[in-house]
Amino acid sequence: MRYTGITVPTFRTDIESIGVYIPGKPIEDVMREYGLTDIAKLASNECPEEPFAAVQEAVAAAAAESHRYPDTMAHDLSGALADHHSIDRDNILVGPGSSPILMSTAHAVGGPGTSAVFAQRSFLLYSIITTMSRAEAIAVPLDEDLRHDADSLIAGVRSDTTVLYICNPNNPTGTYLAPEEIDRIVANVPERVLIVVDEAYEEYVTASGHRSALPHALEHENVVVMRTFSKIYGIAGLRVGYALGRAETIMQLRRLQAPFAISNVSLAGAREALRHQDLVAERAKTNARGRDQLAAGCAELGIKHVPSETNFVLLEPEVDAGELTESLLQRGVIVRQFGDFIRVTVGTEPENVRFLETLGELI
Repeated sequence: MRYTGITVPTFRTDIESIGVYIPGKPIEDVMREYGLTDIAKLASNECPEEPFAAVQEAVAAAAAESHRYPDTMAHDLSGALADHHSIDRDNILVGPGSSPILMSTAHAVGGPGTSAVFAQRSFLLYSIITTMSRAEAIAVPLDEDLRHDADSLIAGVRSDTTVLYICNPNNPTGTYLAPEEIDRIVANVPERVLIVVDEAYEEYVTASGHRSALPHALEHENVVVMRTFSKIYGIAGLRVGYALGRAETIMQLRRLQAPFAISNVSLAGAREALRHQDLVAERAKTNARGRDQLAAGCAELGIKHVPSETNFVLLEPEVDAGELTESLLQRGVIVRQFGDFIRVTVGTEPENVRFLETLGELI
């Protein structure tokens, strides 16, 4: 006799409370919706330049081996990253982008009766993965300059807190937490709390005296640094990221990663991209010029902006941010709204000019 009682699958009762990460609008959708033929996509913090020529060749060659499962341990790429950072391969976990590694981290340390601390205006994924792991989110405010507040983060840690996320430089504000502030957080947060320093925009930083939190990750079992190939390396579509930390900590995070998580094509592309640090340095300089171009242009238009150490600039227009975002969209310029702010990615020089000219017409 066929059972006809329950007619829908049984999902978690709290699933509707889990936020959905909404990316920037695809170029194709905008072109169709507004009848446009030319788009400047400046919403997703992507690299405006295509992958290095050698990377494209490596990807094409690797595609011929796509009938085989990829190396689940990513030995070649891990070894190359170990050489690049002058560390051991056991200190590295390669994943399909840094976001899935962040998700694995949340599940590894979260669960009912735990909490996670992060800045109130920071990477949206931290809140989402906290809810996914059934932990309680503790969002602490940024300071008046839209920077992480070390004292607030330290004070936000409770007896049930198991993880603290720090996006440095921060998305979406572009602001930067000085090394001595990171030092203070590591020194004052209990060792039972995992400190995740998300350095997705590390290669864009030009601040004097800057240094990565990697030395902390190699010294302390409760510190992990996240990196990605999605930004300056220009292979966001291949989805490759990695975590750096003590071997014991990395092993625990590895337990939460699915086998064969990264395609052989992605591994080959990332491995080749890593070889070209001279080109990476050139991109960093080009980005700094574009960032200055946007900041100066906005200043000329009388639009407030937040000093940035990333590949984007956060603007605070005096007009309605939502209406301005929509008006820009109708003219083929895609940016991202965050409440009363607008985040614009550094594009090519012509794209930056187009954004500023269009913004000037609208303002």
